[in-house]
Amino acid sequence: MQDALNNDHALTSRTAQELTAYWHKLSETAGGIPPRTAFDPIAIPSALPSVFLIERLDADTYRFRLLGTDFAERGVSDLTGTLLKRSEVNADRSPIFSVLDRVLDTPCGLHILGVEQSEQGRQSLVEYVAFPLADDEGSSRFVVGSGSPLATLGYDDEETRYGPLIEVRELKEITLPVAETDGA
Repeated sequence: MQDALNNDHALTSRTAQELTAYWHKLSETAGGIPPRTAFDPIAIPSALPSVFLIERLDADTYRFRLLGTDFAERGVSDLTGTLLKRSEVNADRSPIFSVLDRVLDTPCGLHILGVEQSEQGRQSLVEYVAFPLADDEGSSRFVVGSGSPLATLGYDDEETRYGPLIEVRELKEITLPVAETDGA
């Protein structure tokens, strides 16, 4: 199944492949969207530095729960604990809300090729994957994913806010497994 998934969605980075395989393993065990409590980032040590975990607090607010050290090495500030409020950002300039909303509201996985900008203005082509995780009541409330740089595109002095993702160039939905039922 993993080979088919990689071919269908052309996952380029090893990190995206590892996180996707781990999420699917958790999903199989859970019989659908895995609970946040089942996700252990230590289980994927080579991908951990590129992993992020974001929680939706309400319809207009998200919080970064985890942002791996690879982001800091790429010049992105550590956003762990930071609130993302839709009311404080121009949605046209920050695609993060539409991406997070889609993962949780559909729910689905996403494979994204996007542009990430560091605090120093370096713009890179980055491959992201993102998947939902459920809260204790079974509602999709967390987004876990990874980001892996593929190429440096150039530099821009314009300051960015609310995460490093400044542009989505390609977005493909990853269909999630359907929860198994006992029906005849």
